[in-house]
Amino acid sequence: MRVIYIYLVIFLIVFSTSNLYSQTVFPDFLHGTWKMENQEIYEHWDILSEGKMKGFSYKMENNKMVVSEYLDIFTQGSDIIYTASVLKQNKGVGIDFRMTQSDSLFVFENPNHDFPKKISYQKRSETEIFVQVSDGKEKGFSYTMHKIID
Repeated sequence: MRVIYIYLVIFLIVFSTSNLYSQTVFPDFLHGTWKMENQEIYEHWDILSEGKMKGFSYKMENNKMVVSEYLDIFTQGSDIIYTASVLKQNKGVGIDFRMTQSDSLFVFENPNHDFPKKISYQKRSETEIFVQVSDGKEKGFSYTMHKIID
């Protein structure tokens, strides 16, 4: 009986530890509305369910919201996918980017896409993120966004 108990304890420790280290962090901190520093450009994200978010990017022109792209982040098997559907590009078909890094820096990559190949969201605080869009090398741009608190 004692041997069974020891094996059970060892199994539980190994199982709980492996789950702890194998879980990927989901970027649900993006929930809400974010404003680009010094610009009237925004991203808004909603959590639809566990492992699924929907968002859109827009700018304000003459007090009207003009949407430029629709965004999704969702879990697909063991991967987390970021999909961007830019209006008037690619016939409206979304481009998928697979998350390759997570923690406080969330990196989504698609090496087969022309531009961008890499989109990164760095959580600096609860109300500030740093976004980088690049070809993975030298071409790209970056900006800071601040969360709008309702």
